[in-house]
Amino acid sequence: MHWNDWPIVCWILATLLCLLKRRWIDAFSSACFAAFTLFDRMSPTAVPAQLKWIFFLVGAIVIASQVGREYRKYKESLVAK
Repeated sequence: MHWNDWPIVCWILATLLCLLKRRWIDAFSSACFAAFTLFDRMSPTAVPAQLKWIFFLVGAIVIASQVGREYRKYKESLVAK
């Protein structure tokens, strides 16, 4: 195993831990980033670049929607007080 294979291993472990804890959205975003890093290591002829970046964008959109949801909850809790 090469040193730059470790990000892939970490994303896969994060996905498995999230699945174990039943955190489905976190598992999905971790799996998207694992696929992105895995496809990034492959040759450009094996995987189209658009597919690689689609996984990255989907993972980023999922995280951004989670952050937005938590921020809305936070703002609503401030107004309720």
